[in-house]
Amino acid sequence: MNENQPLAGQVAAVTGGAQGIGRAIADRLAADGAKVWLLDFDGDAAARAAGELGNLGAGHATDVSDEASLIAARDAILATDGRIDILINNAGLYPAATTRELKVADWDRVFDVNCKGVFLASRVFMEPMITAGYGHIVSIVTVDAYVAKPNMPHYAASKAAVLSLVRTFAQELAPHGIMVNGVSPGAIATERAKSEGWLTKHIPNIPVGRAGEPSDIAEVVAFLASPANRFVTGETVVASGGMVMV
Repeated sequence: MNENQPLAGQVAAVTGGAQGIGRAIADRLAADGAKVWLLDFDGDAAARAAGELGNLGAGHATDVSDEASLIAARDAILATDGRIDILINNAGLYPAATTRELKVADWDRVFDVNCKGVFLASRVFMEPMITAGYGHIVSIVTVDAYVAKPNMPHYAASKAAVLSLVRTFAQELAPHGIMVNGVSPGAIATERAKSEGWLTKHIPNIPVGRAGEPSDIAEVVAFLASPANRFVTGETVVASGGMVMV
């Protein structure tokens, strides 16, 4: 294994990879030598972001809530690169609404993307990994899965369900040489978070004294998805700057 590029020759798929945490993860995996496919509902954004990765990037318009769309993405990757070693389940929605305000259609859409999307993508992409006897699946959860979230009950509940899927898939896939884990970010300074202006109210509750950067999450994911991770599976790593323990 090349210590400078431990993922050289490997192929990764990152859902919601065109921006934010997903984009940072794509950049980090490419820096480690992986060919990275950015799967995003916004195909144009995925193509632009992939273009910035040069020959290590590819974009594909993908709706994670639709199994046929995911199968088409998987088959395109296999037809082009012949393998899939890493799946990062990052695509997610987090609209705010209280329980009394929340529309059932919005509940369903959030669960379709955040929970069913993880289930479908994992099921679709695990097949070539099972055939190869090797793979890593990492799902992005959130610290909100562990706490009461009255202004986002649908989001928190959907991510809590992903915690369960991580453990279930890990047990199911361990005999096939596939490691399955999650990462729960805390307050992260994505462009959207900065534009919405809510980060500053969380910083006093973060022991390290700052919001996280998308690259902080990408570093954790990079280890979990690497050949160096041979024994960690079924775990969800909390990366919150200590906020959850306060």
